Amino acid sequence: MRAASRWLGAALALAGAALAIHDRPRPGPIDDAAARALASAIDGRIRERQAAAAARARTLAELPVVPRAVATDARTVRDLTATEVGFRVAAGERLELGQVDLATGALTSLLRLPATAAPVPGLDRPGARALLDGGALVAIEVVAVAPSERQGEVRGTLAVVEPIDLAGLATVPAALAIGPTTLALGDGAPPTAAASAPLATIAGAVVRAPGRATVIGAGVARGLVLAVAGLALAVIGGRRRRAAPQPVAATPAVVVAPPAPAAADRFGRYQTVELIGTGGMADVWRARATGAAGFERPVALKVLHPQMARRPDAVQYFLDEARLASRLRHPNVVGVLDLGQSGDAYFIAMELIDGADLDSAVRALRAAGGQVPVAVALAIVRKVCDGLHAAHTAVDDDGQPLTIIHRDVKTANVLVSRQGEVKVGDFGIARAATSVRTTTIGETRGTAEFMAPEQRMGHDIDVRADVYAVAAITYELLTGAEINLDLAALVHKGIVGWPHLPAPSTTRADLPPELDGVVLGALAFAPADRPASCAAFEEQLAAIVARHGLVAGDKDIAAWLATAAPPAARISAPLAIGA
Repeated sequence: MRAASRWLGAALALAGAALAIHDRPRPGPIDDAAARALASAIDGRIRERQAAAAARARTLAELPVVPRAVATDARTVRDLTATEVGFRVAAGERLELGQVDLATGALTSLLRLPATAAPVPGLDRPGARALLDGGALVAIEVVAVAPSERQGEVRGTLAVVEPIDLAGLATVPAALAIGPTTLALGDGAPPTAAASAPLATIAGAVVRAPGRATVIGAGVARGLVLAVAGLALAVIGGRRRRAAPQPVAATPAVVVAPPAPAAADRFGRYQTVELIGTGGMADVWRARATGAAGFERPVALKVLHPQMARRPDAVQYFLDEARLASRLRHPNVVGVLDLGQSGDAYFIAMELIDGADLDSAVRALRAAGGQVPVAVALAIVRKVCDGLHAAHTAVDDDGQPLTIIHRDVKTANVLVSRQGEVKVGDFGIARAATSVRTTTIGETRGTAEFMAPEQRMGHDIDVRADVYAVAAITYELLTGAEINLDLAALVHKGIVGWPHLPAPSTTRADLPPELDGVVLGALAFAPADRPASCAAFEEQLAAIVARHGLVAGDKDIAAWLATAAPPAARISAPLAIGA
């Protein structure tokens, strides 16, 4: 459901940031600081509501009922909503669900809430925008929705409109003009274009005040427009198996329970035993590989959902995951054993890890008020670094570098066995120079809470994006804090002081202060300020381990897991492909 406009938005954010940095404000004859403060305050309000609209639209679009709804008609949707879903809107919020006929381009409004609300402008165009609508400034986020049926006949769109309150920002009469429409700011009559000068251009709007000269350079104005629009467009839903932080308070939508998993079945020589879990694109089963003379071997079987198997892009991601991971042979990487097709079903057979994923273990420990021993935390992270470095430096059969970047390193994708093994899994969205699929410019995939800023904005990335994610895992393990490094959630705090986290040693008495610079250095905003590779980061940690005697082996990790993870936990490779 990620439209091309989202990918473009990420590139726009980078371009905007570059313009704003390199084209400094031109000095004006009057109060430049006050003018810039007003422009910045308006920019902040717009950005905040754009992020809220994007998060709300994404949440609603992921409800199972929405793809089914856009494949039907307006009457069915109204009945379905009233009886089964019961969408509710927050104060001032508007929602609209649309359907576009791909043959004719005709747009049909399937649902509008409140029912008396005006149509959402641009319902057929996915993307983010801020405009004056009905005399009020609003943030609009339109997301594409793939119908559950009628593929190739129609596509769906879901729009969320959030009001942007600018009250109290202007201390003198001012105006916000978008095209021919003007919104008054401050007390008194708004200035006209003839009797005022523009202060700045914000998200396509001109801010005017009487008697003031232009105080923000054209490059900064363009930069703000691009950065605001780009950041809003680049907001994605990085799925992580824990409650995602909500950027704003909103009336929750009714959650529809997913359908019950299919019964156990046979895929080629693999007999499924029990469903371990289900993700957005695939199920993972505990299964048995059978062979001659009664041979059996337990495996984890990842099976692409039937509806995804009908989508060529989803199949390609699935196949790429298997191809990439099958080239990796390392003790700290989940091994891929087989790739196959049984009828219309695609599956990947992987080694079964009898243990737990790191996210589940840490969450259980946090709930119990415990902490990961420092030596164990550092041992786990160093093994993660080893596995990722093996992926980063892997070569093909001709010795040419594969240039693999994982792009979704997080605690949920690190598996710890009951023997103390540590393995990195889920290369579903990994990128390699030799990958069959092509990554669209500005495409952003991954989990926002662990994502490096350059990746969040859709910029080209290298292995230092994975270094950043490993450092985020390190911070969580050492401090016990559940962090959210999503650029969209932190952008208002600025680059200075990034990532705006307390030094690890201030949160826990038994942490060596030397870790502060190493961990926070690997979380630097600019890739050039981080260690050049996971191997370099591991070397920094190894030096601290040696100096402070913080050595832990597999047995120590196994002993910790036995106390931290639920006894019945059994996990294989993570569940979602490209989630």
